[in-house]
Amino acid sequence: MQLSFKNIQWVLGLALIFLSGCTSDTLEDLPMPITEKDYIFLGHIYEDNTQVDFRVQALDLSPYDQIWLGGDICAETTADIETLYHIDSLFDLSDPTTHWTLGNHDIRNGNVDWIEDIKERPTFYTDHFDGITLLVLNTTFSQFGDYDTLNVKAQYELIETVCDTISSSSHLVVLTHHAVWNLADQVNDIGDYSNGDFSFYRFNFDPELTYFTGVYPLLTMVEQRGVEVIHIAGDFGQEASTYNYLSPEGVQFLGSGITSNTLWNSQFPTAGIPDSILLLKHNLLEKTIDWTFEQLD
Repeated sequence: MQLSFKNIQWVLGLALIFLSGCTSDTLEDLPMPITEKDYIFLGHIYEDNTQVDFRVQALDLSPYDQIWLGGDICAETTADIETLYHIDSLFDLSDPTTHWTLGNHDIRNGNVDWIEDIKERPTFYTDHFDGITLLVLNTTFSQFGDYDTLNVKAQYELIETVCDTISSSSHLVVLTHHAVWNLADQVNDIGDYSNGDFSFYRFNFDPELTYFTGVYPLLTMVEQRGVEVIHIAGDFGQEASTYNYLSPEGVQFLGSGITSNTLWNSQFPTAGIPDSILLLKHNLLEKTIDWTFEQLD
């Protein structure tokens, strides 16, 4: 439809009326577009059976748009429901911007349903925000001896679905507690860095697949499609507080965990050495995620 001259004059007149009502003050009041977001990753952060490390408790978490918990939040997280209430008071576990990958200390007393209820999420799931697909995994399905094969199967099917269908995201971020990727690291022995080498962990049973034989090929396929893949684990702190490795296939591996100043932890190589936590900055315009380890002590 073509606009007549009179119609054009009418539209311009309305525009002039609108602009005349916009003073410099009102323009300054308009919200600036958000171009960056900040995320924090906290792993292996227990002080004792019922308390989070006191230094973590003192952190101001308000600047962070996402809180990612890397597991082992307290030494006996589910022995007493009050411990979960303590954790919830710090991190607001049901908030959609708080994500928690479970560690062995979190579930070794059972009562995993307490965690699911207070999180209002299952123990493994996926989420999507600001161009990120977040894949929160559970590597504790063998905690009580035999594997929980039904959940192992369901989790692997979720991993396959995410990797097969991801298209519009700029990043796929995977969160696990345990460091499961030793065979993907062609330079380092993960046992020199993490609190334990979990590369034996089974992610599927029919066929039998570990991370390296079953999950890593899917992640490299995603990377080849132009989606940046970052895998972060939280079972660190006793041997080393920080870890990073970029694989030849382009997958970025990060490890971050701390060790509280307790008598038990005095036996480990990191005793007396300042701890660090992992901070990530997401540039929404450039679609990049940069990261740094910041000293906690």
